[in-house]
Amino acid sequence: MSKFPAVKTQLQTQMVQAMKAGDKLRTQTVRMVLSEVKALESDHPEGDPQTAITGYAKKLRKAMQDFEKLNANDRVEAIKAELTIVEEFLPKPMDDAALEALVSKVITDLAAGPKDAGKVMGAVLKQAAGTADAAKVRAMVAAKLPQ
Repeated sequence: MSKFPAVKTQLQTQMVQAMKAGDKLRTQTVRMVLSEVKALESDHPEGDPQTAITGYAKKLRKAMQDFEKLNANDRVEAIKAELTIVEEFLPKPMDDAALEALVSKVITDLAAGPKDAGKVMGAVLKQAAGTADAAKVRAMVAAKLPQ
């Protein structure tokens, strides 16, 4: 069963509340997230709406890095505020200890060697289900795999 209707309903409710409260930034941000979710639904009806939200957060982080390089501090602050709102709709990130335990477990389960980093990363990210940062996973896998 598709998860899109529940997520869209939640986002629409949040948007209406933000509009009633007169919170323009929140209204605009939730509207953008809702747009991303609807676009993913039309392209991939069996996909996961969290993918769209995660993708939008990733775009914002990239834009924030680009504006930091340009010393456009006003834009950086605006994007940080928008990112804070978007992160409310993302699952809580896995803490480092739990992620490290998962990486160790996957390495053991797969009996992974030095050349299996890709397999381990894929398995960890799949099991973490969007709650782990790929860069952190990559660093942990590289540190834990035997050389």
